[in-house]
Formats: sequence, C-alpha cells, structure tokens
Amino acid sequence: MASEIKLKPLAPSTEYKCTVEECDVEDRIALDKYRAKREEWLRWYDLGSDEPNSIQRQIFSMIFLDLAYRILAGPRATNETSGTATQNGFLAHFMDQGYVATQILAIRRLLDKRGDVISIRRLLNDISENKNLVTREIYVSYNGLPYDPNSWQSSHQEDDPMIMMWGIEAPGLNNYLASNERHKVFDRLSGVPAGVRKRSDQISDKIFEKLTQWLDTSPAETLITLSHKFFAHAADKASLDSLQYSGVSLNDIAAAQKAIVRVERAITDEILFVGIARGVVPSPVLGFYKGLDSPFASSASTEKMYSHWQELAGERNSWLKGIADELTA
Repeated sequence: MASEIKLKPLAPSTEYKCTVEECDVEDRIALDKYRAKREEWLRWYDLGSDEPNSIQRQIFSMIFLDLAYRILAGPRATNETSGTATQNGFLAHFMDQGYVATQILAIRRLLDKRGDVISIRRLLNDISENKNLVTREIYVSYNGLPYDPNSWQSSHQEDDPMIMMWGIEAPGLNNYLASNERHKVFDRLSGVPAGVRKRSDQISDKIFEKLTQWLDTSPAETLITLSHKFFAHAADKASLDSLQYSGVSLNDIAAAQKAIVRVERAITDEILFVGIARGVVPSPVLGFYKGLDSPFASSASTEKMYSHWQELAGERNSWLKGIADELTA
C-alpha cells in the first residue's frame, strides 16, 4: 500500500548553519548533546529519513488505509449500488476484518512504550526524559539565532529608514524576529512570563503530562480490547456492517488517530520547532478510483471461485491426515 502514497521528506535537514562554538549558548556541552538527540528524534519522525518505520510513515499509512476503507465501504449504505459486489456480505466482512486489523496494528505500534521501537509514545517519553537539554537558550539559539531578540538595537543603525519604520520587522533583521517568536513559544511551553526569562528555563512538566493525557484518554485501549471480540466474530452474509456487532466504532478510531496526530504535531511543531507546513493525509496516485464502477467478477469467475474454494479446503483438510503415525514414528 505504501507504493500508492506519494512520499516526500517533511522534516528539515539537520545540517547546521553554524558550529556549537558559534551559537549564542552558554552551556555548549548541553547544546552538543541536544543536537545529537534532536537528530535522533527527527530520524524517528521524518518520512525522508532512512528509518523504514518512521512515525510519519506510520501515520501516513494509517490515515491512507482509513480513508481508503471509508471510501470503499461508503456505497454499501446507498441504493445506487444495488446488485453490485458492494452488497456481498462475504466481501464486506473481509473488508471490515482487514480495516480493523490494519488500524489496530497501526495504533498499537504508534503507542508502543517499549524502548526498542519507533513510536510516538517512545518519542514523547524520550524527550520528556531529556527535557533538561531543551532549555530556553538552546531552544532559541541551537542553530545560530541570537538569544536576545532586542540586541539588534545595538548592532544596527537606528537612523536606518527601514528600521525606523518597521523596527524588528525591518529587512535584514529576520534572525532577531525569529528569535523573538521562539521566545514567545517557549514562554508558553515553560509557563515563564517574558519579563523573568532565564537562559536555563525548561519546558514545564505540565506540557508532557498533557500530551500523555491526550494519548491515555483516547479510545485506543478500548479499541484494542474490542478488536479481540471483532476477530472472533463469525462472518454473517446477511450483515453488511459487521463493525456494529463488534463494538468497534469508526468515530473511536478517528478519535484515537486524532490524539496521535495532535501529539505528533505538538512535539514536532512546538517542542522541536520543525517549522514546515504540512498536512496529515497523503495524496493518492492518479486514477485511484479507476475501475471501481466495473463489476467485481463475471458469472464464470464466480463459478471458478467456488471450485477454487473447494480445492483449497480439500488441501487444508488433508493436513490432518497421518498426524498420529508421524508423531509416534
């Protein structure tokens, strides 16, 4: 399915504009450690990294399969598709099983707490455990921005017409403006007012607690429990919506996805300051819906399907032969 998703790198390169020594940061040892950690975190996250199970790739796949199912299952409920394959209970049950399997697996993987996996939960936990590295001065100046956004006033001509007109927003002062914006974001993350800022300020524990709460209060765990019941549910050819018998709700799946996506963006956009606008839904390839208005199979093909089932059933039933003789030989 990944081949049907347009993939492209989303996170910025970790090539830095300046060395650690050139950064306006007093704690250079912490800065060096932060850069190494940030590169690791972005490798876990970034679709364009060499990590095949990156968080962004997992989310794209989860969302793509979710939308594909909702689109393909939609015609079941309409009268326009009467007499088409969409009304076949066997096919509907197969689609439902595949949908729940892929979604539950994706949600479980993204929320996995183990230390040897790539997941949003592990990323959140690792940043929280290393929050001492994300101080205000490192957050603002890890890649060359001045720590003091107002220092432009002593380094630029005050009688410059553009500066007199626009102040910090004047051309040539982009770094100072960016520094000012990062301070504002860190004010919110740290809970420290602008008037008492310190280089050593850290992100408040309440931020990490809230992100954890977003994940813990989503329906994810309930879905995982219900999925066991769902997979034990026997196919009912009279039912075109086997999801309703399992208790697995499309709304609950969307709510779990939403929590995961919001935590991912809070981490990458607010804490790691990736700073690249991007959506959540990957683009399908051209012609994605081509052929869906055609019959699923001809009458001759359905006869062959029946025969093929009987053939496969006979082969598998033969697996039971000779067990006792081979076991005691």
